[in-house]
Amino acid sequence: MDYDRMAFGNLVRRLDNMYEKRGIRIKLFEWEDYDSAYNDKRKQDEYNDYVRQSDIFLALFHKKAGEFTVEEFNIASEEFKEKASPKVYTYCKDLKTGEEETPELKDFKKQLFDEMGHFWCRYDNRESLQFQFVMQLQLVESNQMTDMKVEDGNVTINGLPIASMGKLKFASRNEEFIKMNEELASLPPKIEKARLRLEKFPDDEDLQDDLQTKLNRYNQLKKDFNEYQQILFDTAKRIAQLQGERITERMRRAMDAFNDGKVREANIILDEAEADARRNLEDYKQSKEITDLKRQAVINSIEELLLKTSTIMADASIPIEERIESTENLYAQADEMSKVAEYDKNKFAQILLDYGDFLKKYARYSQAEDIYKRLIVLSEEIYGEIHSDTAIAYNNVGCLYDDMGKYTDALKYHFRAQEIREEVLGKADLQTATSYNNIGLIYNQMVDYPKAMEYFRKALDIYERILGAENDYTSTAYNNIGCLLEDMGEYSKALEYHLKALVVDEKILGINHPETAKLYNNIGIVYHDMGDYQKALDYYNKAINVDKEALGINHPETAKVYNNIGCLYDDIGEYQKGLDNHLLALKIREKVLGKDHPHTAQSYHNIGVPYDLMGDHQKALHYYLKALEIQERTLGKEHLETAKTNYCIGGIYDSQGDYHKALEHYKKALDIQEKVLGKDHPDVLKSYNLIGTIYREIEDYHNALIYRQKEIDYHLRNSGNNSIKTAIAYNNVGAQYRDLTLYEKAIEYISKAYEIAVKIEDTTAKASYLNRLGRVYALMGNLEMARNKFKEAIDLLPEDHPEAVDSQNRLKEIQTKLH
Repeated sequence: MDYDRMAFGNLVRRLDNMYEKRGIRIKLFEWEDYDSAYNDKRKQDEYNDYVRQSDIFLALFHKKAGEFTVEEFNIASEEFKEKASPKVYTYCKDLKTGEEETPELKDFKKQLFDEMGHFWCRYDNRESLQFQFVMQLQLVESNQMTDMKVEDGNVTINGLPIASMGKLKFASRNEEFIKMNEELASLPPKIEKARLRLEKFPDDEDLQDDLQTKLNRYNQLKKDFNEYQQILFDTAKRIAQLQGERITERMRRAMDAFNDGKVREANIILDEAEADARRNLEDYKQSKEITDLKRQAVINSIEELLLKTSTIMADASIPIEERIESTENLYAQADEMSKVAEYDKNKFAQILLDYGDFLKKYARYSQAEDIYKRLIVLSEEIYGEIHSDTAIAYNNVGCLYDDMGKYTDALKYHFRAQEIREEVLGKADLQTATSYNNIGLIYNQMVDYPKAMEYFRKALDIYERILGAENDYTSTAYNNIGCLLEDMGEYSKALEYHLKALVVDEKILGINHPETAKLYNNIGIVYHDMGDYQKALDYYNKAINVDKEALGINHPETAKVYNNIGCLYDDIGEYQKGLDNHLLALKIREKVLGKDHPHTAQSYHNIGVPYDLMGDHQKALHYYLKALEIQERTLGKEHLETAKTNYCIGGIYDSQGDYHKALEHYKKALDIQEKVLGKDHPDVLKSYNLIGTIYREIEDYHNALIYRQKEIDYHLRNSGNNSIKTAIAYNNVGAQYRDLTLYEKAIEYISKAYEIAVKIEDTTAKASYLNRLGRVYALMGNLEMARNKFKEAIDLLPEDHPEAVDSQNRLKEIQTKLH
């Protein structure tokens, strides 16, 4: 077994380098490390001492079990029983044809199972051994396996490859895995042939549809295959959690079947367990005297049911809805039995965690909420209020509320998780970074950009320090900050972060990956917002070329980029090109998503924009109204997209002089904006201004005054009392009072505007407000004051300045009246 030991040693050294950044060291002790000098201790006793001092003891067997290896195993097991350390794991290499176990190994395995209920891990190659060990290491470190992932067919931990799924027997011999893998391998050549045919006849719609069908099948199958690999991986994790536990003979047979790739056989074995579980529970409930034997029968049933929750999900021969329903029932049964039999609390907590995760994954949100909240109570009871596992329980509820759109509730639970993690793990731990990132995402959803940025940066600092720049966590953090800066209008900084993320994704995923295309699109959006339309178009085209190649023309991601290109052409005044791209996006979305989808509504809205800008208001209104109908039905009447469309419809009616309908839609938009964005958002100010202007247009000066006053309040909160924006708002209110012939109030507000202009030394603004004061005094009949104001205005500006010219003309009128 020299090769296996050498490969294992290399793995431990790689893991040690990775974990060192987290303050954890993994030291491997091998026989060769001993000092060979003579002392009064037996060398085996010296080795046994090291076994007692270890955190983990691993025994590797193939064909035989040596006397000293068994001695070491027994010492480790006794230590564990007494001190709960070291954790003991056994790995047995599969025999090849013609190989046989020695009687000693057979006896040892029998002792393991019959006397200890211990289940050994089987492996048949180096990657399988590495996979088994890293799963055990994750359990020892944190009692969870969140750092392990399946990515593009490889099992990784923090980006470090551990094993290929195709080298792990539970996957490589699984019928569904083999079938999906073979079909995936067969599709790229077919796609290439279809693409070559289409290049010869680019206008042939049948060839277009044929290529798209093959691309759709490939992408869907790749998605399904990734999901199925994850399910197999989750089942393997469940089995890893059981290693070292006392298990039933039936569980051992089911685990062996799964590990050999025979998931259906594993389920058939566990079908008996499900039937027995109901009988054991009823017997336990009805017993007058509860014996240890009856209680153990219920506990065995719980563990068998939990194993089946994993194996049933891995059986792709059963329709997915049936698998989900069956698994939910198994969890509910295990939950009930755990409560009745007073199951081990630590294990019960794991059941609730897995149960809640399952319900959340399949959108059973209300049931998940109940389970996750019960987990908080149980975690606080087991571990105390300040413990990393309790923090996980709070974090889970926060993430659930995020999915449900309950952002205020989500923040409350994420804050509690953060508070615990900072106290227990410190402010520089990856789990603490997870809390920071989650809080940042919630604040972003709530449009509290400064807070979102604060937490995103905290998370990024930790990711960069521990994981480095070339890591998917770090790349996601860069992208999060980029999108946030873009929303804040800080486009140069947004670009900087998106480009950082792009460097990582191009290196890890490649330039032709759909996820890289999303970053091309994001970068295009930033250049678009910056007004660098050519660079924006270059990145949009990069994105669309990758999407068309990888996903096909009829894909939502492709439609998204067409939509952005359409908006770009609208902004540079090439309205027909804008319309053409919006129509392409609409065609794809109607075909793929249907006519009753928010993205389809977005396309209807965006088609209305170029028609609006080209002056075809009837067509624009037609598309805006179609968009609004879908948005109100699918997004609700209090969504920002619904507000945006109401705003545009109001603009059409405004331009047509239908002020009552314009007011109706502007007010609908404003109500949504105030609820979602708050009263301090620039879009809210625009709505105040438009509504105030319309009321003035229809000579409803009282209502106009209400909205002008709202503008003052906005600027006082956001700009203060020494801003030209506040001065303009005061002047506008003064104008409304003038229209109402309330001249004293008009003078009061215009004078406030003038005082600000004096403070900030804005000469043009001073002259303008003096002119307006002169006009009001003239209307009041106070011609002397009017003349003085006009003279002051004239003295401030050059003679040919429009404001000076107007004041001169008004001064002449006043002087004529005075004479």
